[in-house]
Formats: sequence, C-alpha cells, structure tokens
Amino acid sequence: MKAILLLFLVSLTLIVGCTSTTQPSTVTHKSQGQTLFENNCTSCHGTDGKLCVLGAKDLTLSSISKEESIGIITNGKNTMTPFATILNKEEIDAVAEYVQTFKTK
Repeated sequence: MKAILLLFLVSLTLIVGCTSTTQPSTVTHKSQGQTLFENNCTSCHGTDGKLCVLGAKDLTLSSISKEESIGIITNGKNTMTPFATILNKEEIDAVAEYVQTFKTK
C-alpha cells in the first residue's frame, strides 16, 4: 500500500512539474532588429553600440528619435552605408527600434 501511494505521489509530482507554466523559459529569442543589427552594423558600431569605427557614432549617447534613425539607416550619413537597397522598410524599422535600446537614460 505504501509503495502504491509513493508511486502515485511521484507520478503526480512529475505531471504537475511538467505542466507548470510558472517555470521560466530557458530559450531566448533575438528580435529581428537585433539580428539585423548584428549582421549589418556591428562591424562599425559594435554589439553594444559603442565601437565607433570609421566615424560611427556611439549609439548609447544618441539623442535622435526612431524616425531620425530610420532616415539615417535608409539613406546613410557621412561614411555610413545607405541600407535602402539592402534592407526593406520593415527591416529598417526593426533596426531603428532596436537601436533605441542602446540609449542611456
């Protein structure tokens, strides 16, 4: 009888543990903007926005709006590549949104 009760409790514990939705996910998903930034921008801006190679600006010090970022990403600025023919509008918007996360408060 004790063995059956023990088996029942262990089974119940496993079922509850496997179906719990309160456990944190161990999988992290990158945003499209982050992935595009990493693929196209890190050689000059670095992964943290602070690299400043070839005249690239430190994105953590930026005070420009998302809309202004979209314009710069689309058309380029100084030595920065214009991405209008490389990325579509949705991708440019996603990169601009991601760039906003670098700003220091």
